[in-house]
Amino acid sequence: MTRTFLSIASGPGIGLATARRFGREGYRVVLAARNVMRLQADAAKLRAEGIEATTAQLDAAHAPSVARLVTSIGPDLEVLHYNGGILHYDSKGTLQVRTLADETIDTLVSDINVNVSSALAAIHAALPTMVKQHRGTLLLTGGGLGVEPSADFLTLSVGKAGTRAIALALFPALREQGIHIATVTVAKLVSASTPQVEEVAQAFWDLHAQPPADWRAETFYR
Repeated sequence: MTRTFLSIASGPGIGLATARRFGREGYRVVLAARNVMRLQADAAKLRAEGIEATTAQLDAAHAPSVARLVTSIGPDLEVLHYNGGILHYDSKGTLQVRTLADETIDTLVSDINVNVSSALAAIHAALPTMVKQHRGTLLLTGGGLGVEPSADFLTLSVGKAGTRAIALALFPALREQGIHIATVTVAKLVSASTPQVEEVAQAFWDLHAQPPADWRAETFYR
């Protein structure tokens, strides 16, 4: 059986770094996101390092598509990493403040789908096989805004609070079934191609590699 690591909403920072960390441990990596050209470039980087990597185009705002992708991996899926989270930038790449007044109904729905609904859909789709096999790891990229929310980043605050709630709420019951669900709560802004993303990736690996007696639902990266 091929051990597969699936990264949903994989980006060039935490998503790629975490996929690389697991790939170095022998996992086949599947990178999924909307930007196909970037995904293909990221997968090529991993393959150049000797990691088996493929891609799947996916809009994380569409929960049914997320569920279908997870289901398609089948029993080979050992680790699911849900990395979704919406920040908004202007044309110059400057991070934008987004209060409730700055949002539209469409952006509210889309952001919450990416931040929460599709995470739940992914977990829901992964669980039947993982429960049957009595093994599997579900990893969620959390954020400090889920603990200390900001009105200037409201949808992300709500989303990361949801991510944290998912991990903490499901942890006890899934642990009894041999499945480890956990979140890394990233409490500072982490940029791609910096040592920070490698540290977050290592935090995810450390959660996955814990012996069952030491499993925990959350670790903080500050």
